[in-house]
Amino acid sequence: IKGEYGMISVTPYICSSEDVKKLRDKGISLYITKESVCAYKGYLCPVLQNGKIGFINSFAEVVIPPKYDSFIGEFNEPESMIVYRDNKCGILNTDGLEMLMGEYQSISLIGTQYAIVMNSEYQKGIIEIMTNQMTVPFGEYDNFNYYNKVLIARKKLLKGLITPAGKLITPIQYRWIGEVEYGLIRVIVEDRTNDVVIKRWGLIDIQGDEVLPAIYDNISPIRSNGSVVYAVKDNKTIKFDISNLTQRENIE
Repeated sequence: IKGEYGMISVTPYICSSEDVKKLRDKGISLYITKESVCAYKGYLCPVLQNGKIGFINSFAEVVIPPKYDSFIGEFNEPESMIVYRDNKCGILNTDGLEMLMGEYQSISLIGTQYAIVMNSEYQKGIIEIMTNQMTVPFGEYDNFNYYNKVLIARKKLLKGLITPAGKLITPIQYRWIGEVEYGLIRVIVEDRTNDVVIKRWGLIDIQGDEVLPAIYDNISPIRSNGSVVYAVKDNKTIKFDISNLTQRENIE
């Protein structure tokens, strides 16, 4: 099946297992990639029956009946995933409990407690899932990006780090925020002088603390297994030992 999330192989899992034979006799197929048919170790495994997706446990018991059109994520531990049914999206946990089904245009999970949601006006906010309370109101920021347990908020052309509860970790001041590299993040700020834009690079940690100030012309990706970073200023390359930088930050 080729769909929105790539190529998925829907293959009946035929082996000597009596549990799996019960599924086959009911016309239920495993809904996993071909490479993982015999090696899937998920908390709950997706299955397909009559064109709908459900989930079984390791005993081949149907825990969540097949009724979903698609899903995002994996039940590889007791947490939630995003599911779609009848053109509506919602959150599904491993007990089969549906939350926020059909209430928002889109939903993206932030860990297990919070989610980024979009309303009918295409504004995004952040909600606490169990209480259904907004922690970041719609429209306060233009967009969010959650990756590697770091939440980035964007307002106009600037970005910063925030918590899912809406607390600022850094000011919304960066023109660019890179990916997390060994617990550190390269950032760029922009200065304008006489209509000339000057980019300055810096380095922060995931707590938002400054490791290298944003005064450099360039900062390389972190190298040597997270131990070295190179910065360029005034055409001179400076090598920094990251352990010394973070140690100094901790001492201060």
